[in-house]
Amino acid sequence: MAAEAPPPLHQSFRGALDATTDLDDDRLGTTVFPQGFAETARTHFHTLHERKTSTISFDDVDGDIGDIKSVEDAFVLFGLRPDDRTSRREQIKMWKHIERAITAEIKRLTGSGRVEAYDRAKQLNANLDNVKRGFAGLQTREIEHNQAQQRQMFEQAKKGLARSIALNEKERKRDEKREMKALRARLAKRQAIEHENLDHAILVAVPPLQRHSCRVLELRRAETSLAAMKQYDDAKNVRRMLDKIEGPARRKYDAMMAARFDVAHEKLRLKHKEQQARQHEHIGTIKWSSKRRAEKHASIQRQKCANLDLDMRQANAFDSCKSPELVVHPSARHQRRRGFDATASQLNGRKLLDSIRGKKTDEHVYVAPVCATHTFEKPLLDTHVYDMNSSHYMASE
Repeated sequence: MAAEAPPPLHQSFRGALDATTDLDDDRLGTTVFPQGFAETARTHFHTLHERKTSTISFDDVDGDIGDIKSVEDAFVLFGLRPDDRTSRREQIKMWKHIERAITAEIKRLTGSGRVEAYDRAKQLNANLDNVKRGFAGLQTREIEHNQAQQRQMFEQAKKGLARSIALNEKERKRDEKREMKALRARLAKRQAIEHENLDHAILVAVPPLQRHSCRVLELRRAETSLAAMKQYDDAKNVRRMLDKIEGPARRKYDAMMAARFDVAHEKLRLKHKEQQARQHEHIGTIKWSSKRRAEKHASIQRQKCANLDLDMRQANAFDSCKSPELVVHPSARHQRRRGFDATASQLNGRKLLDSIRGKKTDEHVYVAPVCATHTFEKPLLDTHVYDMNSSHYMASE
């Protein structure tokens, strides 16, 4: 008969250590899953906390341990249901209890000196191996369950991140339109004021005196003198001459003043046109800068999400390669370091979801701020809304 290979160190040394020590609650060491198990509506498993809420009784066990052939039978023996989820500590306690009882029974049968006892011992040993594989499978399934839960939370966080990016883009465009409208309105108001000031300045401006020629001045003096000497016919003829001379001069003067006003209006129009062109360039700069910042932020968030996904996949791959340990004192591979919950790559799904929801690092439970602005289109989580059709309150999702 070929010699059996020696068992691994963590199964031989730690198994011997477990065999020589009692299953004391205070000496069970660090469990693989110290978080406990919360009862949720999405699963049929039930809560069994580490210490105080355990319902397993090792003193009053109904049934024969020798009849146990699978881990489901072990659960039923200890008062549990086959679909119950227990912590690693409870599983090891049940396994050690069964192992010592069946091992003692096998030792008693092999020492009885009866031939038929070896058949019973062989069957018990096969049942023990099957139960051992079942308890080892529980640890493996627990790791797979946690990984699936983290993956589900990660996918939920990715959807939340996509919604957040879309919402930020929508708000950015809304703020951009509001800012552009305010800039245009401010410029239009300033230009209207400048145009109104120019019109008022032209209205109240004192026009310069019209300069007359020497001929016009002599004819005016002659008109005045003839009128003083009561030579009205001659004065009338002089007035006709003045009208012929002053008419074109007056029209020329009015045209010159209108040209001055038109030049002032043209200068103001060119100034306003230059301001509008400069504002158009400024608006384009603001628009493209805001768009580039939003694209950069979205790209950073997507790359961060991809990096967290890669880290979590690699960490899950390493965890999947770990062999189960049915020992009270787990090896270093199954022990969690300090700060595991805050920095572990295996928990990237929960951490990313908490960051999307706004939970801070030192917060245990995320609570929406009381002073936050309430929007009736998108109420806060668990806000009770009265439905007039069904006549009952509904909680927002």
